[in-house]
Amino acid sequence: MSLGKHLKDNEPVIHMRALTNSLIFILLSLFVTFANAEQKQVFGDYEVHYIALPTTVLDPAIAKQYNLARSKSTGFLNVSVLKKQADGTTRAISAFVRGHVRNMVQQQRELEFSRISEGSAVYQIAQFWYSEGENMVFELEVQADPEQGPFSLRFSQAIYPE
Repeated sequence: MSLGKHLKDNEPVIHMRALTNSLIFILLSLFVTFANAEQKQVFGDYEVHYIALPTTVLDPAIAKQYNLARSKSTGFLNVSVLKKQADGTTRAISAFVRGHVRNMVQQQRELEFSRISEGSAVYQIAQFWYSEGENMVFELEVQADPEQGPFSLRFSQAIYPE
């Protein structure tokens, strides 16, 4: 009789542990998803980093600050360019980025990039529209050095709102 009572008394603890383990798993999954979402391509001394995400991941104040509409059908693309320095480190540089995004039915939209500088960070952001789970194809030209031709990069990514 006391064993049954003991098990019932521990039930909340067991449920709390299961809930905690589930939350840890979800948080780790999100971390891995976003860590893998960022991509880069290297062009000689330049690294072009890019990431496409739904605007729903942004804090409302941040979205407002950068004129990004938060919705389940709006995403944003963030592009930054780093240049390798003589000492082996990299430094963010201002680059010109242009491009377009295309959905599965070949509807294409030009991306309008805005340059953002925050301390030593420099990046370009552009907003786009999508349907949940839609595979979007991004084609970009990045002009890192006015004395050289642009770098071309293409990637595709399915976007899901948060």
